[in-house]
Amino acid sequence: MEIALLDSTLREGEQSPHVSFTIDQKVKIVQALDTFGIEFIEIGHPAVSPDIQKAVKKISQLDTRAEKIIHGRATRSDIDGALAYGVPWVGIFFGTSALSLKHKFGIDQKEALIQIVDVISYAKDKGLMLRFTAEDASRTELSFLIEVAQRVETAGADRFSIADTVGVLTPEVTTKLVTEVKAAINIPIHIHCHNDLGLATANVLAAFIAGASVADVSINGLGERCGIASLAEVALILKNKYHVDNNWDLSSLRRLAKEMELISGISNRKNQPIVGDFAFTHKSGLHTRAVIKDPKTYESYCPKLVGQNRNIIIDKFTGTVAVADRLNKLKIKCTSDVVERITSKIKSNPKPNPVTDLELINYLS
Repeated sequence: MEIALLDSTLREGEQSPHVSFTIDQKVKIVQALDTFGIEFIEIGHPAVSPDIQKAVKKISQLDTRAEKIIHGRATRSDIDGALAYGVPWVGIFFGTSALSLKHKFGIDQKEALIQIVDVISYAKDKGLMLRFTAEDASRTELSFLIEVAQRVETAGADRFSIADTVGVLTPEVTTKLVTEVKAAINIPIHIHCHNDLGLATANVLAAFIAGASVADVSINGLGERCGIASLAEVALILKNKYHVDNNWDLSSLRRLAKEMELISGISNRKNQPIVGDFAFTHKSGLHTRAVIKDPKTYESYCPKLVGQNRNIIIDKFTGTVAVADRLNKLKIKCTSDVVERITSKIKSNPKPNPVTDLELINYLS
């Protein structure tokens, strides 16, 4: 499976409510993503605001392995704006659904095609590499979406992106949609999935299986409303389950997630898959006993793979094996009778928070 990831944290991620990155923070994000090994970084939409223009200017001058792409509308003015930064790639978007045509643009399908083709031709005449995104593609009439894709390819676009802008796709519908579009064009297909139904990652995987080449992701899944597919989820699953051999440093995923929490002010759930605080925390006595003997019993992959650590909680659910293991880690040798007595005390004094090391030592007295 030859695929790549495009990180949209700087653009889509900054569209999260209450989020605004400084230029220095954006530079830090770009450098971290480049170290991770991301293939594409969407560096922003300059027409939005002066601070984004300044950020795009600074980031466009950074030396990165990742290819940079500037975001813009399907207008000549946004193409001209992108040209000023010397970035080879531009990604333009245009709403293709009946709702978008009626309420955003007030035009029909024929007029939309004329505008799309004109802007793509203009951009290609200027020497830009171009990705065209059909915004709200998942609610666009399929026959028209295919016509748009074919006209976009003929006009010279290098890539075609299917955007599930309001997050309505399911994996089976995604499979059908990508399969139909791929059969109609020869340029690579991108997928952009929103997480309104909690299916963004599943839909991205379905798109890849159906033949998409690139998926948009963001750190911690940040983005409009419920965000988009999470970098950590998509990258780990592709590596661990589909054996994709891309040069991604999965061990940096936890660090990326924690840094983004600080920068964005948006915390992950404690039980967030892969990067959450509880992702490798074990509590039940039967579970912990098995994990201590062989972690694979209750872990499908090693926490070190994603920069995490295993945690065994001691509380009323605990068993003697977990208590003995914790005492051993504290270099305290106890007989089995003492371990049994401590475990009994813990179970007889239930509380919501785990027993700390100091409390465990106090149970010895």
